[in-house]
Amino acid sequence: MWLLVLMAVLQAGCLSELDEAALGVECGPRDLTPECCLKKNPGQWERCTGSSEMARAVGETSLLVKVTAVGMVVVMAAQTVHIGSAERRGVELATDLRKKVEEEIVRCVRRAEQEVNDYHFDGKSPTLKQCQEVKVGERTTWAAYLGLFKHEMAWPCLREALDKLVTNKGYLLHARFYVDPTTGQWKHMTQDMMSQIVTHQGWSGLRGTIEPDIVLLDANGVVIHVYDLKFPCPETNGAGWGHYKDGRWKDWSQEEVYRKALEVIPRLASPRDGVIRENE
Repeated sequence: MWLLVLMAVLQAGCLSELDEAALGVECGPRDLTPECCLKKNPGQWERCTGSSEMARAVGETSLLVKVTAVGMVVVMAAQTVHIGSAERRGVELATDLRKKVEEEIVRCVRRAEQEVNDYHFDGKSPTLKQCQEVKVGERTTWAAYLGLFKHEMAWPCLREALDKLVTNKGYLLHARFYVDPTTGQWKHMTQDMMSQIVTHQGWSGLRGTIEPDIVLLDANGVVIHVYDLKFPCPETNGAGWGHYKDGRWKDWSQEEVYRKALEVIPRLASPRDGVIRENE
């Protein structure tokens, strides 16, 4: 299981917005991941991931991870994505198909929740006290750490499910969007563009961008549905949209920014609440 996690972390990494200093390294608003920690502390896998198993697996899997990551870049770069407008509206999924898609999203979220809790807490949900305890470094709590790995464990399940339900690969996982400085319009950021920004500006160059977890597209590549995964810790906490603490979107909620940027009503999905349909 940890081999899958290791590969997923190296490929992408995703965590809900947190304090940028959480790992002692400056990253984008959704990039406080082990990968960011490793950029500042090269080779210190156990320190950055909290897993000695992952540290031992690095040497055995490095070549496989590189091959897999290259494959992902090719797929993402080939995808043409458009944001709807008054002139061009996307064609939403049929009601019955959307219901099936959302059922699979919830199944994958609940499966990831259970698998990670099984590994770390013998199948039990962590308590409020445990969620608040520091797990990695000086500030990364169990809540943040578990949220990261539950996201990562959900990706393979989601990819398999969506491949079967959505035609022509009409979806994106953890896609990034940015405001085009020349037009003021939101656009999809290709993997090549993101790599160039990180290479020349570091992860701080991605400030002001957004990265919803699941984006569904119609046959013309227009964004039609957006979902964000939440793993509250403890599980009795309700799922909710976070708010930006600084930067361009200071005091805005994720939901407000996603709605403005992508011209759709985003939905939350969590293990306990399923898909939340508020504000529709």
